[in-house]
Amino acid sequence: MTARAWWDRQLIVKSWDRRGLSPVNIGIICLIALSAFLFAIETEPMLAADWGDVLFATNVVILGLFAGEFFLRLWSAGASKGITGFGKRMGYAEPVWFVIDFLAFAPELLLLIAFLVIGNPPADWLAGFRLIRLLRFAKLMRYLPGVRMLVETIASVWSELLASVVLAAVLIFLAAVLIHLAEGHADPENFGSVPRALWWSVVTLTTVGYGDVLPHTLPGRIAAGAVAIVGVGIVALPSGIVAGAFIERLRTERMKKRRADEETSE
Repeated sequence: MTARAWWDRQLIVKSWDRRGLSPVNIGIICLIALSAFLFAIETEPMLAADWGDVLFATNVVILGLFAGEFFLRLWSAGASKGITGFGKRMGYAEPVWFVIDFLAFAPELLLLIAFLVIGNPPADWLAGFRLIRLLRFAKLMRYLPGVRMLVETIASVWSELLASVVLAAVLIFLAAVLIHLAEGHADPENFGSVPRALWWSVVTLTTVGYGDVLPHTLPGRIAAGAVAIVGVGIVALPSGIVAGAFIERLRTERMKKRRADEETSE
């Protein structure tokens, strides 16, 4: 077996089990977890002050490992299956996952190069440097079958989901207009304009209910009650669409597995 084919076998992801995940893939998952841990440590001022150089050097090493994994996938894709040609290899490797792997290291690498050129970057650049590492969590979708199934389920109902999200956004806006008209004269600080009333609308329709902003007049309370009753189901509709489609997909997958087991036993 060539080195190229060996790397392709090591980087193939089958399922979340000991047989499906190679040691290389398990190591990548550990790197993602370590990256998240270091992200949390760097937000602690005392630890960041004492271990700043070590944390930075460790993150640079992790960045290099993610970059190396990406180029190894690009180099070895399809070698174990005898696939040749860049187009066929990219199709085998699934371009969507290649984009996710690219985002796991490329933005941070560009920022690192910018830091080296600028010398002393602004504080908000440093915050963005740390925050962009969270893109690495997207790589976990490759290794968790349930997450992949959820992403595929959302993609299958994207039109219905988009319609429900638009409907919820329209309802939030209309609720803000209604409460502004009913309560704006009594509480101009919180309801004096539609943009100000949007905070109350979002908090109310999502059932969060902080209680920091609330209507005081009778018309305002009547409007708020109507909005709450009508809006709860509409705003929850996107979650219902995704949950229903996911349950249906899960049922289908279980039926396929049951049939495959029955055919194997026969």
